[in-house]
Amino acid sequence: MKIQTRDIDRFVKSPDPACRAFLVYGPDEGLVRERAVLLGKHVVEDLSDPFNVIDLPGATVEEDPARLADELAAMSMMGGRRLIRIRDGAEKAVAMIEDALKTVPASDNILVIEAGDLKPSSKLRSLFEKMKDGAAIPCYVDDAGNLSRILAQDFTEQGLKIERDALMSLSAKLVGDRALARSMVEKIITYIGPVTENGQGGTVTLDDVLACTEDSSLLYIDDLTRAAFSGDAVTAGQMLERLFQEGTHAVGILRGLQNHCKRLLFVKALVEDGENQGSAMKKLRPPVFFKAEKDFIAHLNIWTSASLKPLLEQLAETEAECKTTGAMDTTITDRMVF
Repeated sequence: MKIQTRDIDRFVKSPDPACRAFLVYGPDEGLVRERAVLLGKHVVEDLSDPFNVIDLPGATVEEDPARLADELAAMSMMGGRRLIRIRDGAEKAVAMIEDALKTVPASDNILVIEAGDLKPSSKLRSLFEKMKDGAAIPCYVDDAGNLSRILAQDFTEQGLKIERDALMSLSAKLVGDRALARSMVEKIITYIGPVTENGQGGTVTLDDVLACTEDSSLLYIDDLTRAAFSGDAVTAGQMLERLFQEGTHAVGILRGLQNHCKRLLFVKALVEDGENQGSAMKKLRPPVFFKAEKDFIAHLNIWTSASLKPLLEQLAETEAECKTTGAMDTTITDRMVF
């Protein structure tokens, strides 16, 4: 089925229970990612769950046609529903996707596909628009007016107000990428401080917006860092490509990775000295933004001090190599990230 623009937000918040497959596509990559994540979390709350979340590259589906059908039909070892994600190359594997959906009867397993801007003639788009138990969800670029309303609502939900001039300036800067807009709201909230104990917050001014939007590449470095330390190769690769396209120097990217590594080591050192993890995290400056706490805690559980220390040394060596050897800094940074 084809979901009309006016119905998309409602549908994503409460998908039709009869749907077992979703295609999320469009020119706004950030919005595609945001809506795909929301749909996925209706199936599995933790999208890093190695048992109930399966990431299949389109190339894998194309090379091994039976793989997708097997994943759609498989039962979870740990119980619950399973989420199958395809985040690249789905257009080339459309025939295999169609065959798998026809072969496997409806089950609790859900397929979510992310794609770029698909033309009306796209076979993948056509397949999902015609499905009775599937949905095609377009993600078009917000205009400044619509984005303004979304951003104002985000600030209101955090107990903050935003001046009209500040809102107009922020919307104009962020048109075209919903995910970047969401991240910038988080950055501004962290910058101006939390709401007070009685639930009242401050007001976001134009100066606040200008101070926080001088370098939006910092947001992409944050996204890259979270993905890399979580082992999410797809997102890390996408963020790295975007940073290089925008002209971000490799050293800045490597410094962001080193900083995160140092923050993890700082907390781990306090915990090893007997302090509990929560209080140790509160000593970080700047503090971990509340929406990033889950990822930070996951990284503390994934990485040991013994693995972080050589990683920090390797990151520093890679930075030095970028500066002194004349090597291809994009190539060695790409290798380091992966």
